[in-house]
Amino acid sequence: MDYDGLMFKYDKNRFPDIELTDDEISNQLRQNEKVDLGDKNVMDDAAVIHLSSDYMEVVDKWYAIKGFLTVPSLALLVLFAMGVIYIPYNMFVHFFLQQDYDGWFYTIGFIALFVSILASLLCYFMLRVECFRWTHYPVRFDRKNRLVHVFSVDGEVYSAPWDDIFFTTGDCVTHKLTKRKYYDIRGHVLAEDRKTVLKTFTLSVSASRREDLYRNWEFVRRYMEEGPEAVASVLKLMPPVEGRREGIFFGYWYLMFSATYGAPFFVVPFLMALYLTAWPFRVFAMYTCRIPRWSEEVQARCVIAPDDPWDISAAQNPRSLWRWMLGMDKSHSMVDKKRAIMSVTKVSDASD
Repeated sequence: MDYDGLMFKYDKNRFPDIELTDDEISNQLRQNEKVDLGDKNVMDDAAVIHLSSDYMEVVDKWYAIKGFLTVPSLALLVLFAMGVIYIPYNMFVHFFLQQDYDGWFYTIGFIALFVSILASLLCYFMLRVECFRWTHYPVRFDRKNRLVHVFSVDGEVYSAPWDDIFFTTGDCVTHKLTKRKYYDIRGHVLAEDRKTVLKTFTLSVSASRREDLYRNWEFVRRYMEEGPEAVASVLKLMPPVEGRREGIFFGYWYLMFSATYGAPFFVVPFLMALYLTAWPFRVFAMYTCRIPRWSEEVQARCVIAPDDPWDISAAQNPRSLWRWMLGMDKSHSMVDKKRAIMSVTKVSDASD
């Protein structure tokens, strides 16, 4: 599970290396340079919220795993909070009602109370990573205005020119205590010296190998450089989180889709049971969080034409998610559904 950038913001992670590192520079991804994917296609990783001719909005890399950190955090918080309540109550009963003045009993009791308080605070901090914040942290690639709009983890909305952002898969720190387990694609907003990092955001995917990120990078890059027609065909599922929370049952199927994509078929039943236990905690995390809202300035810049042929959203998702995930709806195509809707609309307008 990759929580880098959410548990501790990127500017805290890279301190004191506020300038680009050599590893970041050597692993730069350039907007005008195509990455050779061989015989592989681009991949959206089911992260696109809305696609159109003017802009594309995606979820963050933590959206797919939201709820997993809440499982131990909430369970342990409840356990230690019960200790914080029960331990002083038990000592009160022994001291005032039972006249028990055993010094060791109260010494151990106060130590246990102190540990329970510290553990409760730690669990609450861990719970706050996913809960009581925002349901997701969208990034909007504004192709029309050549901008990238970011909803940051602290709720700030900012925009930066697409061509000026420094994208990389490199490490932001030069001294590490442990080996890096996950790689992601980070976009750095730089100062005028083109070295100092002012702000950092991440794209929707993390992986154990850099090479596994290139398909998603090419999906974003080709959209911005070539247009929606270059990437729309790979769209199969979109999170229905535009201006609202995801549905309760959609959260489970999305967890399943993210976990079982590419997994051997015999492993799927085990994963279904495993993710069923995490699903209620994802619901808790989602419904304790606020819905992110774009600023009026961003909304004014991103207006979709009513007749946009590439206006694709969760409205074109499979009608039955479980049938589609089990391979029983192989004809599903979001682009074809959009074309069918437009054809019906044109016929309707012509008849009027």
